[in-house]
Amino acid sequence: MSTVETWQEAVATALGELGIEGLGAIAFEALEAELPLLRDEPDLAEAARASVVANVALILDFASGTASLADLEPPPAAVAFTRELARRNVPVAVLDRAYRLSQHALWRWSVAEVRRRVDDEAAVATAVEVLAEAAFTTGDALTSVVMARYAAERERWVRSADAVRKATVDELLAGDPVDIDAASRRLRYELRQSHQAFVVWAETDDAVPETAAAVVGGPRALLVPMGVGVVAGWSPCLDAEPVSPPGAAVALGTRAGGAAGFRRSHHEAVEARRVARVMGLRDAPVRYDDVALLALLTKDLEQAREFATRTLGPLAAADESTRRLAETLFVVLEEQGSPRRAGRRLGVHENTVAKRLRAIDELLDGEVRRPPAELLAALAIVRALPE
Repeated sequence: MSTVETWQEAVATALGELGIEGLGAIAFEALEAELPLLRDEPDLAEAARASVVANVALILDFASGTASLADLEPPPAAVAFTRELARRNVPVAVLDRAYRLSQHALWRWSVAEVRRRVDDEAAVATAVEVLAEAAFTTGDALTSVVMARYAAERERWVRSADAVRKATVDELLAGDPVDIDAASRRLRYELRQSHQAFVVWAETDDAVPETAAAVVGGPRALLVPMGVGVVAGWSPCLDAEPVSPPGAAVALGTRAGGAAGFRRSHHEAVEARRVARVMGLRDAPVRYDDVALLALLTKDLEQAREFATRTLGPLAAADESTRRLAETLFVVLEEQGSPRRAGRRLGVHENTVAKRLRAIDELLDGEVRRPPAELLAALAIVRALPE
């Protein structure tokens, strides 16, 4: 690797090769390694990642002189992450540590790149000092503003009716003993009725999930924010065929009654959302009834992949022709072995289906045959999981 003359060139060259997203990933990895909370909650991790990348871009603006510390304003993604931590009652020390860890990771990266690319030891020593001063000055200024935002948001949230509703819903979802009549009054939502849960989340930056959830649930729905860009809802009269609002996606549980149904339907909606995100389903609401089997099969993605690979053997390959054969076998099994019905679904002649089945036999020559139920499960996994 060729060297450069100044440490500024070294950092600029390294950044050009890595990009802001790559630099943000370095800071986030350091954050995730130290904060188990992010490993346990994917939605919060996504919010943290977006916050880190936005803050990295802001820091680079300071470094280039296009922004001034005097006009410091945290980016929207950082504000959203801060707000979510406040609403979850995450200690402010966790947020402070998050910023310190990211700051340290960025400093270590920049110093390592200078050492790799600059031969002059005096220049390296100067760079270490200047970069440390810049990192700590910028980091302290940004952290101070964010801490103030956290305190204000926490105070507002604690006093809000939203906090009372969220606490009540959390108790219900946890299965804790709850006075149903009192909970219904706090929520302004009758828990003894039949209802259907749904989850709405943003798929684009300009989507407003709260507005989208109100459209999906109707005027009698109970809506509760469940994370950054995610809203949970329950409605006694959900449309039979709800439509996903622009920029948002929807997952639906099944209709059920009472507090137990309130809880069960929500857990189903959450699972339907997980499957939708794994499969990249966005255009239409995803119903738990339609993905219940996949929800069970993909609870542990690593084990699911291993099961599919072990069960299907060569038929689990990711090339286009093998995928077509796997899809054909899946449809044939769903149609109880009928090439004619499978052909109708696939849009091909039944002779084409029969030809593909012979190709599958040749591909699996010598392989141990599995029961149809296992083959169907393994094929469903292959269809669902990304390559």
